[in-house]
Amino acid sequence: MRENAPREKSNLDQFLRQAASFREVIEEAPHLLHLMCQIGGLAVILNGILGVLDIFTIMSHAIYYVVNLYMVFFGVVTCITETHPENIPMVHENLKSTQIWMHEWAKGLTTLQGRGLFYIFQGCLAFVSSSTISLGMVIGVYMSVAGALCISMHLRQETRYSSIPLR
Repeated sequence: MRENAPREKSNLDQFLRQAASFREVIEEAPHLLHLMCQIGGLAVILNGILGVLDIFTIMSHAIYYVVNLYMVFFGVVTCITETHPENIPMVHENLKSTQIWMHEWAKGLTTLQGRGLFYIFQGCLAFVSSSTISLGMVIGVYMSVAGALCISMHLRQETRYSSIPLR
């Protein structure tokens, strides 16, 4: 049993190095994080629509039906929020006024930590409302990771700017 300890440690070290390099890539190209979150929003919409189309749950599990409707709405909000000119310029131009309106009414979505918490909430909602080993669980984990990356980037930026002396 002790013989596996160095191997497990090396696997953990390798995983941590890969996670750190992934975070560095995201920090150098933040449009990739926007794209990652937008893809997650599309996945949340797809998962919600599949849940809404399951009409047999209306009578027996009405709450899941309502949760899936909310998930579709949250996915649309995510896609609109994460639309940036670097990713898809034509879509950004079409959604710009809607995005400005949404940011006016949901100011928490204008910050990385606000979006991160929103995505973690979506991930938990997808994870809890899905059945065992399903697409919803995968989407839930994906959105939670996207949210954690947003919060990590916020904390990283905050640390970077707090080390700059003020005049």
